Amino acid sequence: MNKIILYTTLFCLLIVYSGFAQQQLENPGFEYWEEFGFGPDTLEPVDWNSLKSSDGGELINSVIPLVWEQSTDAHSGMYSIKLINMPILTLVAPGTLTNGRVHATLPPTDAYVFTIDSLPEFNTPFTSKPDSLTVWAKFMPEADDIGHVIAILHSDTAKVADSLQTNWIAVANIDFTEETTAWTRFSAPFVYLNNDTPEYILFAIYAGDAAYSQIGSILYLDDFELTYYNTGQQENVSEGLNIWISGDELFINWNKEQSNDLANLQVFDVSGNVLISETITPHKNEKLHVDLQTGIYICKISNQHFTYTEKLIKK
Repeated sequence: MNKIILYTTLFCLLIVYSGFAQQQLENPGFEYWEEFGFGPDTLEPVDWNSLKSSDGGELINSVIPLVWEQSTDAHSGMYSIKLINMPILTLVAPGTLTNGRVHATLPPTDAYVFTIDSLPEFNTPFTSKPDSLTVWAKFMPEADDIGHVIAILHSDTAKVADSLQTNWIAVANIDFTEETTAWTRFSAPFVYLNNDTPEYILFAIYAGDAAYSQIGSILYLDDFELTYYNTGQQENVSEGLNIWISGDELFINWNKEQSNDLANLQVFDVSGNVLISETITPHKNEKLHVDLQTGIYICKISNQHFTYTEKLIKK
């Protein structure tokens, strides 16, 4: 083949591939590490941050314990990250990791992580809309401790935790509740709170429960991945389809043109936890009993033809 034609063809293919490529995370397998101001024995994974790079200042960051390690116990590649809950004074500093920045304060339960849109080292630009988040993990809790991975898609600046969900667009939440000594794949769906286009993705990761972290709980993480199942699926195409809650009943007003194919109904809380998952038939199932407390929820109905998401308020 003529070289000019060959190079032109390859260039076109590259453009086509780039147009369809879906965004993934930076350094998702923790293979790359770097010094960040505390000498060669204190490394952070590239594009990730923890307590010693918090906004607490040089003095506070120097006395905060190391709550993470570079581990050669990896699911794939050479390294994973090991998060450890450590004592600090009379409290517990949970093993913490974020791609944003840690706001350090006492007590640790009042701390949070946040995106700084003006500082590249504390933000991850992200404009795609993945369907789910997966990660390989091992978890060794003390007592009844719980580990967490929370990911939010957002615009402007945002933080986790945030009861107001300021600038949140979607959230995925993975809880580690049982001891898992072998590498295990965990996943969670992204629950979309609105149809806005994201600007950033922010992670808040902890080896222990924020309010009751136990000293010595350990969480290993490796190989984060974002999954795109419904790339060719239209979102909220069902004009006239309405969902609402009244009392303990969830009502669905189906679009007359909606197909009769079986659909999956899921109800999530605002942290992305699946509370209800049922298979339903459009036009046949118009009312379902739901046992939900007062609060805000997300209902998602989907099949091979459409995906519809609605925010619900239970009064």
